[in-house]
Amino acid sequence: MSTPTPKHQGKTPSQSQNATSPPVSTPFSASATQTAFSPLGARSSPQHVKKSPATSAAGPSHHANNMVGFDSPSAAAAFGALGLGDGLNLGLDGVSVGALAGLGSVGKLNEDERARRLDQVIEILNKHKGVVSEAGLERLAKKLGLECLWEDDMGSEPKSRTLIVAGSALELLIVFSNNVVQSVSLAFPDSSESVTKHAEKAGKILLDDLKLLPGQSPLTKRLNKFAANFEYLATLDKLSIMPGLNLYEAVAGIYDSLTRLYQWDLRKVREDPAFTGKNDQYLTNVVLCTRHGMPRMHARDRVGLSLDYWKEKHLIPPPEEGPLAVHVVDEERTWGFLIGCAPMGRLATPPVRVSDRWISADVEKVDMNNELPHIGPGVALDWLEPENTLIQVQDPAKPEGGAHTLPGDTSMLGPKLPEVTFSATLDPPLNIPLLLWQQIRQVGGDLTEPGLVYVTLDSLAFPLPPGSHRDPTELRTIRSRRQVNVLVPGSREHVVQRTHKNTLYIYKPVYGMTLKDIRFSHPQQLVAMLPFLRQFAFLWTVLGNSFGQAATAPATEKAQSPGTEPTTASISTTTTRDEFSKFMNEATKSGASVATGDAPLAIDVTLTVQPVPRLQIVFPFRSSTADVVLQIQVNGQVHVESQNILDDTNSEGANGRRRRPEDIGKLLETIEDIDKWAEFIRTRWS
Repeated sequence: MSTPTPKHQGKTPSQSQNATSPPVSTPFSASATQTAFSPLGARSSPQHVKKSPATSAAGPSHHANNMVGFDSPSAAAAFGALGLGDGLNLGLDGVSVGALAGLGSVGKLNEDERARRLDQVIEILNKHKGVVSEAGLERLAKKLGLECLWEDDMGSEPKSRTLIVAGSALELLIVFSNNVVQSVSLAFPDSSESVTKHAEKAGKILLDDLKLLPGQSPLTKRLNKFAANFEYLATLDKLSIMPGLNLYEAVAGIYDSLTRLYQWDLRKVREDPAFTGKNDQYLTNVVLCTRHGMPRMHARDRVGLSLDYWKEKHLIPPPEEGPLAVHVVDEERTWGFLIGCAPMGRLATPPVRVSDRWISADVEKVDMNNELPHIGPGVALDWLEPENTLIQVQDPAKPEGGAHTLPGDTSMLGPKLPEVTFSATLDPPLNIPLLLWQQIRQVGGDLTEPGLVYVTLDSLAFPLPPGSHRDPTELRTIRSRRQVNVLVPGSREHVVQRTHKNTLYIYKPVYGMTLKDIRFSHPQQLVAMLPFLRQFAFLWTVLGNSFGQAATAPATEKAQSPGTEPTTASISTTTTRDEFSKFMNEATKSGASVATGDAPLAIDVTLTVQPVPRLQIVFPFRSSTADVVLQIQVNGQVHVESQNILDDTNSEGANGRRRRPEDIGKLLETIEDIDKWAEFIRTRWS
């Protein structure tokens, strides 16, 4: 029996290959696709290089007229029926590609917008540097513009290979065995002793970034940490112009000058009678957090020069040796600058100068006329201005060393100033008021920020939940609940856990910015910023411990009982209307009151930033309420404006010394935590 044949036979796959889509202008038409994915101009449509679903998926039993082409109007309707909007709302925002939405109108974008979106895609792709391997390291070095050469060691067993990475003033040797890094050697062949004396320490950091940890697999060892450190070195090498401009020596010269200043500060602190009997670690922290900072070369697993200016819990120094000292180094945070170099671009910052004479050998000079900024009675820092560094630029029309080069030939254009400037990257970035941000950025001749969006300072420190909106002029209320370990008075071992219900009120928000990096021409400019940066580093540390992520940490290792997990601080934002509704709801509720000992301790904090950061802290104290107003001044010093804690009944301490109002501020400087500070006052000063 013959198989019935339909009257209208569908197209065969071979026929479908030659079919073309109707020229309908839709989001997936050729013009829109070229505009969305090709920033360089028009190209052939996707139908020229790949079969459309309409032509490749059709079988002999389907009629051509029943097919839904990828660029047909029915496809748009189908996407709408599936809840996909215009066919492009695929929920990609969760993977940080939300900027790619709305490709249907991308043809209307200007060139700047296209370039910005392309940069966003490249930034996403560059976050992952690959894994540690021979191919991965070679690819990274070439991407940074360095030369690579492989050398096989035939006499070794097992067989090893050495990757030689060379730049204009840098040489790096990485030895592999079975795709596993065995050793790293870093050298600066054409640099002075001020650079080469730090090469071994930098090489050890690079090796630690590449070597496998116990139990780690070569398949999961990523290049990210190594790439961050190596890019710092590669940037200096790329911007150097040998032999006239060696940026490794320029950075080392700043380190030598700042070290001279640090040693002078340390000597002055040791001579101060107020610090008699303090150990070296305490004095180091005093210089770091109250004087001119502490320069460090290749420290804290970071390659490069850093100028540290603030440290967590700097007034509670650990023992100089032992497990506790190691724990502090690994866990406690440090704020600083990472000093390097960057292209000058369009900025008006003076160019780099290669010198180690930024400050005199004596550091100080006597100022009899009191005309200079002083650090003591009649004493001022003796900053110097090194000579400009000039480079020779060759005429590109006359190659160097050519056959027609004669003695006295004027093929060298110059001398000229280098188009490179010093840069400082804040680690970590710091949220500061907009006015202070503008003043600091003015040092580098740059007051603009691409895509500048004005936001309030509190929303930078305590971000709003995603998708939420708030009127900046309204009161913002931030709440958190945390568990605080409290030492029972009269006992050294008995610790109880108390619940705190903290509320932060912000009545007068100000605009702010996150300071990430700056340009400068003289280290004196960085030193002048430190007191103001410490002011806000301390402010956010104190508030973060009670209202941020830091609030989850236990008070002490000993006080945390086994199996007890720290309570996460929950942050919420409410408006004035929300506050009124909550008050009315609570007023209508009835029920038994909670016992005083079981009720959470309520601590209310009011934050104002202008003209000076100020905290008003209210909490239960004795049979009344404590009300303390504190100013956070430069260098993170706390000044007590008003208080009702100390009176004649509790002004005398256990050692017989009379307590003073300034002791309240010094106590917060030491503890750096509002909850622990309040509990100390409640349990020790009642």
